Amino acid sequence: MRPLDLWWAIAGGWAIDLWLGRRTRDHHDVEVVVRRADQRLVHDRLAGDWEMSVIDPPGAGWRRWDGWTIHPPTFQAKARRDGCEFDLFFEDVERGEWAFRRDPTLRRPIGAVTQPTTSGLPVVRPEVQLLYMAGHAEPKNHADLLAARPDLDEAARTWLRASLRHVAPAHPWLADLD
Repeated sequence: MRPLDLWWAIAGGWAIDLWLGRRTRDHHDVEVVVRRADQRLVHDRLAGDWEMSVIDPPGAGWRRWDGWTIHPPTFQAKARRDGCEFDLFFEDVERGEWAFRRDPTLRRPIGAVTQPTTSGLPVVRPEVQLLYMAGHAEPKNHADLLAARPDLDEAARTWLRASLRHVAPAHPWLADLD
């Protein structure tokens, strides 16, 4: 991703583990976030070497992506070659502000969505990643919360707690954050 010279970060469970500096569980995929506005650039720079596909509309199967503009609610593409693959998640960013895909009234400055790890890799900040994970009641997501919780600073906990209350006022993770 570095040669593409655009805003990107590792997402998903790997973001949590890279932020923690240790592997806490097995991962079946790699996810990378990029700005939705950069999707054409991402496609054009990867399509020469990678097979590109997209789930459009969400919930449909994968199909070849020839670079057409992907509009919300579609957000997920995949790059694949030689048995290697990674998912691309398109994030909505306007005027330097990120909008949560599931509730665009929840916003944050783009600089507060990612951070570099000690190795220099950019990752989605844990409180933002956990907010996405909270939307899926999978044991691995709850395990990621429990792994990250002791290392979340008060500002991150406060933001995640307030964001969860905003999008899911009765979410069971709120008890874990209190």
